Amino acid sequence: MTLACTTRDRSAYETGRLAEGDTRLFRPGALELTSRAIALAHVGAGATVLDLGCGAGDTLRYLQARGIDGIGIDCADNAASPEKHVRIVARAEALPLADGSVHGVLAECSLSLFQDRERALAECARVLVDGGRLMISDVYARNPDAIAPVRSLRGTRAGRMLMRDELEAGLSNAGFTTNVWEDHSPALRECAARFLFEHGTLDGLWGCGGESSQAIQAEMRAARVGYFLLIATRRKRQAPTGGGSDER
Repeated sequence: MTLACTTRDRSAYETGRLAEGDTRLFRPGALELTSRAIALAHVGAGATVLDLGCGAGDTLRYLQARGIDGIGIDCADNAASPEKHVRIVARAEALPLADGSVHGVLAECSLSLFQDRERALAECARVLVDGGRLMISDVYARNPDAIAPVRSLRGTRAGRMLMRDELEAGLSNAGFTTNVWEDHSPALRECAARFLFEHGTLDGLWGCGGESSQAIQAEMRAARVGYFLLIATRRKRQAPTGGGSDER
C-alpha cells in the first residue's frame, strides 16, 4: 500500500500493519475481500495480475497460492520484497510494463494515495488487455456534501478520500466500464476498532501530522467515511483511423 512516498512516518492505512514490527495484515476485509474481488472479476489460474502498492506482499502470496502470476508495484524501495514474486519499484503513474500485458490490476487501499489518480487510471487501462479487470478497494465519502473540509485536512491521508461519482467518471474517461460497486464499510469500522484497542487512540491510523486527531475524526464522521469494493472492465480499444490515436 505504500504509494505516497513521503519522508514522514507512514500511517497504518498506508503500511497495512497494525504496529511497527507486526507482520499481520491490517486492511479492511483483509484477504477475504481480496478473494471476493478475484471471484467477482473472474480472474483464474494462469492469469497475470498487477498489485499496485504491494507493500510486504500479502496479496502477492495469496495470488501465487491460487496459481495466479502476481507482479508487485510499490514506490518504496525499502518495502519487504516477497520471495518468489516479481516486485518492481515504480509509481502507479508510470508503470514500467508493456501495453496490454496483464489480465487484472488490484489497487487495495492505494488509489486514494496516488498523487495523480487520472494518470494512474490511464496507466492501468494501458497495461490491461481488452476485457481485463481493475479491482479497487478503498475509502470513500458516503456523504460527499461534506468532503470539502476533509480534503482540506493537513498531514493525514484521510484528506485524499474518494467520492463515488468522481471515481466512476474518471474510470469511464480512462476507458473502463464499472461492473460492481459494493459497500464494505463494516470492515473499515472493524479495522478502526482493532487499532483503537491496540493503541488506545486513533492517532496514526490515518496520520495526524498537521491536524489534531479530534479534528480529523470530526470531519470524517461528517463525511461518513466508508469502504468500497469496485470491479471495472477495460473496454475494447478502438482501432486507429486516419492517423488518430487509440482509445486510452
